[in-house]
Amino acid sequence: MKILSLFRNRKAQAQNYFAVIIFLFTFGIISLIGYVLTTEMISAWIATGMYTGAVASAGNSFLNSLLVFDRLTALMMVILIVGVGVTSYRLATSPVYFVITFVMSALYGLVAYFFNYMFAQIASHSAFSTAIAYFPVTILICTNLHWVMLVCIIVGSITLYAKREQGQFLS
Repeated sequence: MKILSLFRNRKAQAQNYFAVIIFLFTFGIISLIGYVLTTEMISAWIATGMYTGAVASAGNSFLNSLLVFDRLTALMMVILIVGVGVTSYRLATSPVYFVITFVMSALYGLVAYFFNYMFAQIASHSAFSTAIAYFPVTILICTNLHWVMLVCIIVGSITLYAKREQGQFLS
């Protein structure tokens, strides 16, 4: 039960690391599902013969705007990693939490690798075969979430102990 209490302890930063991974995983899956649903809706409109003129330009514009989500995934990854650094920098903690984070990082990486596997299994479904071609950055990021977790741990550890002591550890 002591290990589970580390996930709730804000000084060990586990919640921040997992928030990055879970957000990227969820955002990647939602992007793929959104693209597949939109293309299926446009295919249904084409089959009815009503996909002409203004409807066609609006549908194509909406479909092209969904492709922005690929670059948005990379931007969100960078913003979330910077957010981990900022929250780590503002946190006053003792150096023992670096050791805890270092020891627990293997478990963090294992959990992130599990999210990799889940994403790969979901994205390999035949329904997503067209969406995979349009979301290369999302696929690259979400199939390498263990490396994103490693970057989060490194950035969090460096910024946690890069600040100068201001008497916050004195009793």
